[in-house]
Amino acid sequence: MELYHLRTFVTVAEEGHLTRASERLFTSQPAVSAHIKALEEELGVALFDRTPRGMQLTPAGTQLLASARQTLAAASALQQQARGLQDQLIGTVRIGLNTDARFLRLIALQSAVAEAHPQVALEFLAGNTGANLPALRAGKLDATFISGEMDDPAIRSWILCEEELAVAAPAAWRARLETPDVPTLADQPWVFTTEDCSHYGVMRALFQSHCCTPRKTVLANQEDALAAMVEGGIGLGIMRRDVVEAAQREGRLHLVPMQLPSVSLRMACLAQRVADPLVQAVLSELGALWGLDLALRQRASA
Repeated sequence: MELYHLRTFVTVAEEGHLTRASERLFTSQPAVSAHIKALEEELGVALFDRTPRGMQLTPAGTQLLASARQTLAAASALQQQARGLQDQLIGTVRIGLNTDARFLRLIALQSAVAEAHPQVALEFLAGNTGANLPALRAGKLDATFISGEMDDPAIRSWILCEEELAVAAPAAWRARLETPDVPTLADQPWVFTTEDCSHYGVMRALFQSHCCTPRKTVLANQEDALAAMVEGGIGLGIMRRDVVEAAQREGRLHLVPMQLPSVSLRMACLAQRVADPLVQAVLSELGALWGLDLALRQRASA
């Protein structure tokens, strides 16, 4: 069944005459007759009685007219919806996370993308820098937050901010770590992160510059696990300074008074995906949230 057959049926029913219907449909009278005949054959019922005064609906035609109108209205609504979507992005963007949602401004990002691109869905997938980069290269992620440097030419990254780091200690250790030097810290038990973590790089550089090695007690590659280990008295750890300061105010951690270098928080995607409209949509909203004053594409660093 063709939509133009139904359109012809409705028009003939409304006009009651083949000639007037053909004029309204901008086609010939034989074509209108052919449409009606084809529809009647497909439905297996007569739709019109041909009379000297014109085309009169049969009882079957009268019953089917309402359904034909509903079908045409539904088809028209579908076309209008499709036209409305022509200028809209549609799809899903999978984003890897490497720290907490509040710091990454995920709620604001979700709201901004939803408002600007209602048909774009975001999927936030928990992980860390070391795990997210292989997932990005393998196509399991469309973009990811990472921390640290990025020198892979296959990946484009944009600096969002600098993460200030600090040495975190159990609150009960405060008295013995008021004015520590690096060798003293090396003698303490430490909660390590994995070697592909930017925090590990900061810790290693700190001790290598003083020709000493920290004492590893346990490894934890998730921030919440590391924080719980430090708070529980297992050892020292490298954490974001704002997190340590907040925990110190609550009496759960002690911020060791030692200056550490910062690491860059970045958004990254494959270089070949930079021009992807879905990725660009996310980057645009992300740039606005982080107050980037230039186009993200121009702020990129390899």
